[in-house]
Amino acid sequence: MSIKIIPHEQLEKQNDKISIINKIPLLFYPNPKTLYAQRVKRMQFLAKESAFVDYLQFCTKIVSAQAGIAENENIVVDLVKTVESATQKNCPPLSLDNYPLTKEWINYLYSIMDAAQNINDFINQTIDVLRQNSESELLNKAENLLKGKFDLLSSNESLFIWSALSVYYSLLASHLPGKAVAEVSEKRWLCPVCQNSPVGSVIHIGSNLGLRYLHCSLCESEWYVPRAKCTNCDNTENINYYSLDDELASVKTECCEHCHSYLKVFNQERDAHLDIVADDINSLILDMETEKEGFAKSGINPLLFSAEE
Repeated sequence: MSIKIIPHEQLEKQNDKISIINKIPLLFYPNPKTLYAQRVKRMQFLAKESAFVDYLQFCTKIVSAQAGIAENENIVVDLVKTVESATQKNCPPLSLDNYPLTKEWINYLYSIMDAAQNINDFINQTIDVLRQNSESELLNKAENLLKGKFDLLSSNESLFIWSALSVYYSLLASHLPGKAVAEVSEKRWLCPVCQNSPVGSVIHIGSNLGLRYLHCSLCESEWYVPRAKCTNCDNTENINYYSLDDELASVKTECCEHCHSYLKVFNQERDAHLDIVADDINSLILDMETEKEGFAKSGINPLLFSAEE
């Protein structure tokens, strides 16, 4: 099962291959005004006792800048035609194929770089290079990232550019109209909003108790995925879970013996305050131990490209 966003008025016109799951919310658009502010608080809390305190403090500056942008940016955009176009093209509404990247996000980049100035020489060098880039050069680098061509940029540049893009796309996603429906198609584990990879999966609490959602590394949307199924190859057999502490750990790696990939699972039933990006950084040791077992991570943490070369 994959998820597709279509205009409300077109629900009755869809063919029989689409099934609407009324009892399960298939998709949650982000709320940037609260998401980044809550992430800042989580990072500040984790940094108190984390082995990665320096990196978390650096990331807190980045996310604080994102929170400021989300709080003060009054983005005005009509995305009705965007959703209609995506339906005709059969692609996610904010994917590059349907919604070409423009330069609005570049001002966000400058704000984020201002917040991270003078942390260390590596960061300062990266900021200096990015500030010397023209708008067309920055757009080209951003498009390469969105196309998954990570090797064409330094990891430090990627971190700053992706952080700015994330705010931009989360603001866009928060204004999307349309209804999420379930259907059978390819690329089912990419974000149905922007077609990017997940950070990890989260087990929800509250009214969605026990349901598993993937969390987008770019636009911060979340979409429903059944549990105990590989989020890389769709395999349902020989799925194993690893944790550092015990079976009741709030963060585990879900490992597939078929494709040898893994993705972290963050269980809010065990810790209601989990933030998927912050806690992914704080649990890097779990990644190291999982990769020693021969598994490769299938997701992307937008704040883990690197802090230095």
